[in-house]
Formats: sequence, C-alpha cells, structure tokens
Amino acid sequence: MNEIMLKNAGASGVYYLSPPRQSAIKAAASRARFCVLAASISKASSIEDVLAELGSAFKFPTWYGTNFDALCDCLTDPDWQPAKGHVLLINGLANLRAAHPDDFATLIAVLQAAAEIRRDSHSPFWILIDTPARDIPVLAEA
Repeated sequence: MNEIMLKNAGASGVYYLSPPRQSAIKAAASRARFCVLAASISKASSIEDVLAELGSAFKFPTWYGTNFDALCDCLTDPDWQPAKGHVLLINGLANLRAAHPDDFATLIAVLQAAAEIRRDSHSPFWILIDTPARDIPVLAEA
C-alpha cells in the first residue's frame, strides 16, 4: 500500500495484515506524516491485560479506564493523537482469539466501530491486525 491509498479516508478501517507486510505500511504512513503506533498483546492473559497494553502502546490519556467503552472513546477522540491520519498495528491477537473468543469478538467490534466513526469524520484511520478474523478483510496490495 502506498501513501496515496492510506490518505483515502473512505477506504480506511480494520484490516488483516500479515506481519511481514507491516514494515512497508509503516514506511508509507511515515511518508504520509501519519501517526503510527504499534501494540503487541501476545503475552496478555486476559482482556483486561489486552486493554491495558493497548492503552500503554497507543499512549492513551491518564483517564483511560481499560474497558471497551474507554477504548472506543480514546480511539475516536480527535485530540488523542493529533495527526493527518493514523495507522495502528495490533500484533498477538491469536492468543486472545484462542483463549477468549467472546472477548476477541467484542474487541474486533469495538475496533470496527471506532474506525467507522473516524471514517465518517473523513479522517484516515487504519487498524491493522495480525490475526485473520470473521468479517475483517485482508489489506490489499497496491
């Protein structure tokens, strides 16, 4: 994917992206002057741990409450990380999907809702996960 495609807010959302392709996306996002943040949650043993790690990796404000509502609130707050666009990489979701499938499904739903809100505000907002999931498309090559 190149920076022109990244700037297309209407196409942004939650996508599956294999780890080997992440460096190319990071480079394109840097050229586009986007905020790029990455979280690795493979060692998290509960959804509370996952949410805490996301808050830390994504540099959420101190009021972040490590719950799904707070996650959505932070991701959709335009003042959270002011930038021309955002690329969030989340790695290590396979363990959560295997151990806590309901929490995994809720997390994906929250990420999709946040991406939709950001897309509706015409802000390029890409959440790229390293684990395939139902209804999550693969990020196309470009």
